[in-house]
Amino acid sequence: MQFHSPDLAALANPRVLEVLTRARDAGKTRFIGLSADGESALAAVELGIFDTLQTSLSIADQEAIDLTVPKAHARGMGIIAKRSLANAAWRAANRDPYAAPYRERLHQLDYPFLAREDAAATALRFTLSVPGVCAALIGTTKLGRFEENAHAATLGPLPAHEYEAIRARWREGAAPTWIGQR
Repeated sequence: MQFHSPDLAALANPRVLEVLTRARDAGKTRFIGLSADGESALAAVELGIFDTLQTSLSIADQEAIDLTVPKAHARGMGIIAKRSLANAAWRAANRDPYAAPYRERLHQLDYPFLAREDAAATALRFTLSVPGVCAALIGTTKLGRFEENAHAATLGPLPAHEYEAIRARWREGAAPTWIGQR
């Protein structure tokens, strides 16, 4: 069971937390998870009742790598990366308004690999290389893209120097307002 996008007030409500833990304790669900970013995700991790954390994590959304993922991983939580391909916002054909924040971020970050044919594979492998990430959510309506992404996942983590280059560019160019995207 995933609790999606709660605010801090919902996480502080003992009745909400009781319903979730009772469902797990009664065997109605095996695990309880949370889908959140930023301060809500951090508060939830620190509560210690959730089994999984689903959070925004990609080449264009790295706040969680420092803020929540290490703490969630240390608690033994399963970490699910959402928006793991940053909505493929670098693709010229992607004019979806939902991807606009990522399109702006990627323009500013100007990752050299985004001009390569294997950009999606590199982006996905980056997300899967984050220590503690157990799964990455990927959405597509095109069978060919599904096959490409499945193949990329089999290639394993990025080489350390590629992963660190992406992290370094993020540290140099990310604005403090670039928080996890819902």
